[in-house]
Amino acid sequence: MTGFTAALRRALGGAAALAAMACAATAQQATVDHLTAPAGIGEYEWSLGIARILEKNSETLRSKPQPTQGYIYNLRFAIGASDRTALIFNTDPISPWLASKKQAPFQEGLGDLDIKALMNATWPIWMLATAESDIATAKDLAGKTVALGPKAGTATVMAEETLKAAGVFDHVNLQYLSFADIFSGLLDGTIDVGLVLSWYNAADDKVGVVPGILSLEQAGRGFRIIPWTEEVLRKTHDERGVPYHILTVPAGTLPIQDGDLMTYANPDFVGVDASFPEEAAYEFVKQTLAHLSEINAAGGLGVLFTPAFLPYGIEEKLHPGALRAYREAGLVK
Repeated sequence: MTGFTAALRRALGGAAALAAMACAATAQQATVDHLTAPAGIGEYEWSLGIARILEKNSETLRSKPQPTQGYIYNLRFAIGASDRTALIFNTDPISPWLASKKQAPFQEGLGDLDIKALMNATWPIWMLATAESDIATAKDLAGKTVALGPKAGTATVMAEETLKAAGVFDHVNLQYLSFADIFSGLLDGTIDVGLVLSWYNAADDKVGVVPGILSLEQAGRGFRIIPWTEEVLRKTHDERGVPYHILTVPAGTLPIQDGDLMTYANPDFVGVDASFPEEAAYEFVKQTLAHLSEINAAGGLGVLFTPAFLPYGIEEKLHPGALRAYREAGLVK
């Protein structure tokens, strides 16, 4: 156990008992811990907005957002927790998929963790960008230098599996770089193709363009997104089992796309265990919906949140308390 993990477990130690007491049919106040993502990428920041909303408007619930090392850390923490009734954690479909296959770093699997969803977080859409004039499709990647993200990251896992489905994984020169270095490598020409992202609200076709994409556009060198075919994406999803979300980004949504773009997203969401109290889940979602404009006004990734987006695409895995809040708001049946 790392020092970071041990310290965080000590900090969370008494919260589960408090939540169990406070979420009974009394007016007592519960405090839940919310594991988010590294500070500075936006998720920790909008989770602070939800914490402020609960503090101002809820009589029964408080949340304590924690910046963390990321989704793999969050899931490993949740798997190892002995009591999850006061734990919220941001996650994605890919990390639990790796755990279900007992792939590193989840060799012990999911254990008894039963993940349910409260709301969407933010969806990164992943794309391959290039300025090379001789690359029009994935088949043209053979012999090229292709930079993916950090090797242990879920974004890299998705890209590797998609390249395998396209039949070119063994024919490209792979590099594993930080996303900042990928944008730099594209601009200085040290890589031919790079894995890039933007943030997307698929329910309302709202996009949050990351600064690196804007830099590619402003370079004036004809950077563009390499399109995937539906056949490749379906093969990755249906045959290779990668649980990403296939979508079409309408023409004109992103600065460097050419026409409608079929690609994939990792639908990040705010998760809890099935043991999380129903009233706490209901209150968390109800207050977030009621005061969503405050999160929008704070800027950052929060501007992408809309009522329709919060349950979009995750209806089947909603926690019963969250489902009740969305039904009351008329957002799900």
